Amino acid sequence: MFDFTKQLAGLLIVGAVFFSACNSSETTPTDRVALSLHQSARVGADVTVRADSIQDSRCPKDVTCIWAGQAKVKLLLSKDSDSTTVRLTLGPDLKEGYSKRLDSTNVSLSNATYKVILREVNPFPTSSNADQPRTAVVQVTKL
Repeated sequence: MFDFTKQLAGLLIVGAVFFSACNSSETTPTDRVALSLHQSARVGADVTVRADSIQDSRCPKDVTCIWAGQAKVKLLLSKDSDSTTVRLTLGPDLKEGYSKRLDSTNVSLSNATYKVILREVNPFPTSSNADQPRTAVVQVTKL
């Protein structure tokens, strides 16, 4: 009976250790963040992104326009003591025949390469919310 009790106690201790290792109060880093103007956030475990500029000239949903417009975001990405600025755009390219994607780019920070994608700018303009502050949804993925 004593050996059975020792084995059961050992099993319970091992189970508790595994359970506590899996049950962490830390949040998992994400590669996608929503930023307001001049707001910073950490993406992944090591990159900080700040929205330095958010401009939205897209045609409001409830208005008829001759051009779809664009949403432009200027971001500062930093890791350790290295930083770089990127400008990303949602919407049609103004240069005819220009085939580069304007909503994404690759950047190098501290000897690592990251893909930066502007996913959306919210809220989408309407005639009644034209002056409302915008939020940029940005994804940063280590390559």
